Amino acid sequence: MKTCGRCKKERVSPITLDDSMDVCGHTFTAQLPAEKCGACGQIAIQGHDMKLFELRVAIELAKAGVRNAEAFKFLRKAVGLDEAGLGELLDVPAEFVGYWERGDWPVDPRAQAVLCSLILAKYEQKPSTLDCLAVLREPRKLARKVRVTLIDALGTAAKTLQFGSAARSAPAVA
Repeated sequence: MKTCGRCKKERVSPITLDDSMDVCGHTFTAQLPAEKCGACGQIAIQGHDMKLFELRVAIELAKAGVRNAEAFKFLRKAVGLDEAGLGELLDVPAEFVGYWERGDWPVDPRAQAVLCSLILAKYEQKPSTLDCLAVLREPRKLARKVRVTLIDALGTAAKTLQFGSAARSAPAVA
């Protein structure tokens, strides 16, 4: 049995807990795994479970196409980028991200599309969008003649865009 962080008694047991989050005028609810101390009543939810909840809320906002300042900021934070980092990926000054998030400017639909794509990729644990943006920021020279393989073409193509992969090294030459 686990020991409680507050009272130090060994009376902690797993429970499920309904939790909700208000974002962009919508209330999102989920059942989260938690632990409760039978002695002092303290309830603890693991940080990674809260992050997953936030990511699932971001997925729903992205799928619904909610494009306003609050949603844009929530999506950026859910993907784990600061204003400067997102600005760099979008190839815009960080101030632009701030303008969109404060509602000074309407959110650019292309920036929203990229951010939504980053959210979906993070949830699916496929960093392809981030990898594509990184390659665009640091393009490489492509040989005049390139040999490609058709065996497991989709799997190979996905691997070539990953960080540290062939997309970052010299291209194949026939």
